[in-house]
Amino acid sequence: MKVTRFDAALTYALAALGLWISYTALADLASRAGLGPHQAAAWPLVVDGLILAATRAVVTFGRHDARRYAWTLLGCAAAASIVGNAAHALLPAGRVHPGIAAVVAVVPPVAALAMTHLAVVRARVRQDAEQADAPGASPQVDAAPSSDAPSLDDATHNSELIVAPADDAPNSSALAQLVAVAAPTDATESETDARPDVDVRQRVLDLFAEGKLSGRAIAQEVGVSESTVRRWKPAKDAAAA
Repeated sequence: MKVTRFDAALTYALAALGLWISYTALADLASRAGLGPHQAAAWPLVVDGLILAATRAVVTFGRHDARRYAWTLLGCAAAASIVGNAAHALLPAGRVHPGIAAVVAVVPPVAALAMTHLAVVRARVRQDAEQADAPGASPQVDAAPSSDAPSLDDATHNSELIVAPADDAPNSSALAQLVAVAAPTDATESETDARPDVDVRQRVLDLFAEGKLSGRAIAQEVGVSESTVRRWKPAKDAAAA
């Protein structure tokens, strides 16, 4: 669904007004907590900027497992901004309590640590998307031949054939149509052994299509490694990250 220009303009205008009002309140709170003029002016940018970065991560990570970290980061940053604005409105004028000043001082290093980890997580999400888009990681599976009738090549590679006796030579034309396959060759056995892998891969694709489980949960469900599940992941889901 396409967003209209009016809806986009309204959203941006309300977001800008909200950030401006929140900025003034948080800057005043930081100044009353003992930060210098420049530090107090930058403190709200750390809090509300973390909200913007986490929101973008939630949108761009798609169904990747790292989206849980982005949601956690968004919740913590939003809570810090809301509590800071409420404290600015409720606390009396003048210097704040030393405990509140300590919380204000702790926010910037915690935000720096969270943003550094978010950058690492974003790089991992991009790497997983590139691996899913690689030609060798195509999730398409070629369908196995559905014909049950043995072909000429199958009869040639079989180990034994029933041969008509010499005294039944007049009926050789009819007996030639009744060739029986005695035992499968090694090639046939290897194809049979390979079918379970195809079934497991198809199961992974079905679970991704349902969209109810994460990549790690799908790996546990089908009994393969998480890297294998990421390699089989459909390219359209990974491109959303």
